[in-house]
Amino acid sequence: MKESILTVRIAERQANDLTALRELYLKVRQATFTWVDTSHYQLSAFDTDTAGEYTLVAHIDNNVVGFVSAYLPENFIHHLYVSNEYQDQGIGTMLLNAMLENLQPPVRLKCLQKNDAGVAFYERNGFIQQEKGVSLEGIFIVFEHQQDA
Repeated sequence: MKESILTVRIAERQANDLTALRELYLKVRQATFTWVDTSHYQLSAFDTDTAGEYTLVAHIDNNVVGFVSAYLPENFIHHLYVSNEYQDQGIGTMLLNAMLENLQPPVRLKCLQKNDAGVAFYERNGFIQQEKGVSLEGIFIVFEHQQDA
């Protein structure tokens, strides 16, 4: 991880974050999911993919640099994305830890198996592989995190 001297503010999603969140979600997915044809991905996917979820947003100098969203009733983290230019600076870990404070164990999430960086990230942060499944984007791993009591 690079040494970070940036001031990161994490807050609940606000209406004025929406445009930047849509752009970040599209760009990071296109850059990350290189094994998938992402040409059909749309800006509007953020709206449908996070509908009904609790979302925390990372800001640097009032710019959106990442987000995490979860479906609270199931303690399920659905999305965690950090802008490509701000990755490897601890922002993902900050977002993950902030979300874990809002969830009850066990917390679960899915990560595509081919997303090597994502798999390694979740394992470094205490998530344990539980099972695998198949989606349109490939094989995914279900991870689980038991928070310390």
